[in-house]
Amino acid sequence: MKLNRVKIFSATGVVLALALAAGSAYALKLPPFEERGEIRAEDVCASLGNASRAATALADVLPEKSSYSFRDYATDLRTDELDNSYQTACFVHGDGEQLLVAQAEMLEYDTTESWQKEAVEQFVPASSLLPFDAGDKAVASDRVAGIYVPCASRGVRRHLSVVVQLKKQSDASASELRARLIDLAENAAVYAHTKAKCDMPSKVDR
Repeated sequence: MKLNRVKIFSATGVVLALALAAGSAYALKLPPFEERGEIRAEDVCASLGNASRAATALADVLPEKSSYSFRDYATDLRTDELDNSYQTACFVHGDGEQLLVAQAEMLEYDTTESWQKEAVEQFVPASSLLPFDAGDKAVASDRVAGIYVPCASRGVRRHLSVVVQLKKQSDASASELRARLIDLAENAAVYAHTKAKCDMPSKVDR
């Protein structure tokens, strides 16, 4: 009987130790009990457009991480109506892992189908994309959203290609992810259309 008691007490001690360790990890916010980092409007990339809308959409699509960081790059901004170049990129990281990339670039394709194939279908299969109403063409899935936006009435590169790619996603449903990626793409398109000094209607209702 003594042996059985020792076994029982040993097992109980292990359980108590594990419970104490878990409680300490929770109290100290150690993995897997880390608090989710805050996605603040003032921190998001300017190229994502309306900051509060962007922050709300990002909170819905991004996986839970203890911290988030944003890097905005404007590598080539259009200076006047004769300039055919515009390019920006926003990179979103969480705990050092790349989660989302949003890019806007002034380009021109022979057809909107060519734009979709080259600019969007490099990330996801064509069968996963559904159209939505924005720009001259817009498509989205639960992993990517893209809009082909009219920009300049003169010059050889007259459209903006705006593409938001989700690399790591939250547990939200596919329909919710798609809706929020569309929000992000539309926000980014409106910002790019203004920043690129476009003189044609964007056809983005935002």
